[in-house]
Amino acid sequence: MSNHVTSLLRRKRLGVGFSAKSIILLMGDLASDDGSGIWASKPTMAKELETSDRTVQRNIHALIEAGLVSEVGKRKHKNGETIEYRIEVEAVEMCPDCKDAPPTQRHRYTQDVEREAQDIAPDRVSPLTERHPTPDRVSGVPPTECHPNQKKPNRTYCAADASHHGEFDFGSFFDRVWRACPNKDHWAATEEAVKALIDAGEQPGDVLAATEAYRKRVAGYDPQRIKLSQNFFAGDFWRAHVPAAEKRADPQKVLEARAADIRARKPWARTILPSQAGECIQENLITLAECRAAGINV
Repeated sequence: MSNHVTSLLRRKRLGVGFSAKSIILLMGDLASDDGSGIWASKPTMAKELETSDRTVQRNIHALIEAGLVSEVGKRKHKNGETIEYRIEVEAVEMCPDCKDAPPTQRHRYTQDVEREAQDIAPDRVSPLTERHPTPDRVSGVPPTECHPNQKKPNRTYCAADASHHGEFDFGSFFDRVWRACPNKDHWAATEEAVKALIDAGEQPGDVLAATEAYRKRVAGYDPQRIKLSQNFFAGDFWRAHVPAAEKRADPQKVLEARAADIRARKPWARTILPSQAGECIQENLITLAECRAAGINV
């Protein structure tokens, strides 16, 4: 799916009617960022939109005549063939916006009760300042560096033995993998195959790197010689295209060196984050008391 194409379609007035607009929005949800890769069949779109196949066929034909959608190719299967469509993003961008920009209107503003009301124009010359241009000179209270009602950042310390790994966003990751696939076939089957790899413990970086490396390798090949997207990830074929891993430092040695600095109370030990010190505590390389003695608040 492409949030870029879907958002663009929603903002534009295409002039094709309600049914055709609904169909092209569904296509945008299935397309990549350049508008290609729409393999959904007409019966599938009819079921999702709760309409008839004939309605979908008629409106797709209208979109093609309007120059907003084009046919790219066909893929045969046991039930017939599926047509690949492409949304012409350039043509959609030429359509007018659904909402017109509101007019800019300046209102009269009273600068001083003893003076005549005047229009205040923005100052485009003076540099930005963090303080109010007319500070209070009566109460004697010095101006603050920030707004008094500004919300302070929520800074909370977690436990030393807590996990410090953020939640993995599979949706964004798969979007990148799908765009890198050289021969896109079935979106749902490809997503299921990639998800199975991640659930099995494979590194997302290796999966994406293998896909990009395979795309570069088969550039210019006949599409019949290129693996379909779901077949590329179904077996171990993708592993052969993982680039050679760069030589990395041993994580255990990094933790041991960090623990030694904390234990010796080195001057730079105070710059060690509580989460990094917590990793050393989890490996029983150092104690909580030693961290606090070195000035680390864990």
